[in-house]
Amino acid sequence: MSGEKIKQYWDVKVIKDNPVFPFLVIDNWYTPNEEKAIWKELDFFSVTPKDQIDRAENTIVARNKDGSSKSKAYRFYIEEYYNKRKISPILNYMYKQRSPEFHKIIKDCTPYSRSFPTSNTDSTMLSYYEENDHYEIHHDTMLWTCLIWMVREPRLFDGGDFKLNEPDIEVKLKNNRMVMFPCCYLHSVSPIKFHTQPKEIGYGRYTITHFYNWKPQDAWI
Repeated sequence: MSGEKIKQYWDVKVIKDNPVFPFLVIDNWYTPNEEKAIWKELDFFSVTPKDQIDRAENTIVARNKDGSSKSKAYRFYIEEYYNKRKISPILNYMYKQRSPEFHKIIKDCTPYSRSFPTSNTDSTMLSYYEENDHYEIHHDTMLWTCLIWMVREPRLFDGGDFKLNEPDIEVKLKNNRMVMFPCCYLHSVSPIKFHTQPKEIGYGRYTITHFYNWKPQDAWI
């Protein structure tokens, strides 16, 4: 899809309420057809028995001083499921972050963003939050974090909102909303509270997290 067709769906906001911690929010990140494909992939993962999916508490994750996990959610890295990236809509649609149109938007966000187009390695984590799941204040360990939220409407829960903690700015959870910021920003997710406990998995909060990093090439070493 051409850049102009991609952009016609995007509602772009560069948030500079606190000029020290600017960040990017884009609503309607996926086109309608892309969103349908994403939900099909999420539904595919949702049939996996819960006891076969890692809980964040049992993996390498940000921890408190007492050793307890800061995160409570189901999570796994999508690349572990596929031997070819293009099979996965979630991975295949990462072309959007590599488009010239997106590069222009992110470069206008903050001077730090000028380095994003040169990032040359990435990984993608899928998280699913259900009752009482949350993420305490933490920062990530790559260079850039790109979050994409997927939520079924009408929503069956409260909470799950995202907060950048140093500028003290909350970003409301919204389906098909993308938020991008440098990994060094402290951030958190408020607990999920269902109105009525759903009988099936898939009615909580999905987060697709793309981490971007910069890896030196052999020729540079």
